[in-house]
Amino acid sequence: MKIKYCLPIIKYSKEEVLTAVAAYRDEYQYLEIWLDPIKDIDIQFVDRLIYMLREKLILLFHRGDKIKTQLSGAQKKEILDLLDNSISLIDLDLSEKEELEYIRKLKVQTIISYHNYKKTPDDLDEIVKQLNEHKPTIYKISTMCDDEKDALKLLELQQILRRKGKKCIVLGMGKFGTITRVYGTLWSNEMIYAPVDKKEASALGQLTKNELETIFETLNK
Repeated sequence: MKIKYCLPIIKYSKEEVLTAVAAYRDEYQYLEIWLDPIKDIDIQFVDRLIYMLREKLILLFHRGDKIKTQLSGAQKKEILDLLDNSISLIDLDLSEKEELEYIRKLKVQTIISYHNYKKTPDDLDEIVKQLNEHKPTIYKISTMCDDEKDALKLLELQQILRRKGKKCIVLGMGKFGTITRVYGTLWSNEMIYAPVDKKEASALGQLTKNELETIFETLNK
């Protein structure tokens, strides 16, 4: 299988984003660009990213407590309008209710996400039902794993979604979640988030692209 690597890009200026894009766009299948950290962001810049990167582009606004949102509701709607009928992806969390409601009238390629930074809940089936309501292009569930059982629970969920023909990304955070990033990728997660350097990671437990390539090469021998 072809492994699809996604580079998380969390930068603080348009110039820094474009530098990262130029350096890595040929090495990665996806580039995930966080919009809220970009201090000088404007709608023309986002339009340029969509034009440049097309199906390689994943946009997201903010996620958890790591980045505080600076974009207004009106700005977010402008960005979502740009994505109408495009082949770029927007990653929206279930908590982003206003944005999820807004895209109902648009034709947008979506990753609809559930994140839990504290635990892996027992009601994963119910969370999948909530994701279903938004008809995602790709389902994404990412939770903190406190032990091995949490990791196995996520891998089992991934296989259930796969058997149903759903494109998905199911990942565990933290040291116990690392195994889900390896076997989840081998078992058909749509992509794997892989920073160039640990300092560039966007979530706990992410392995670098070099680390993942070494692991997959070893496992495939």
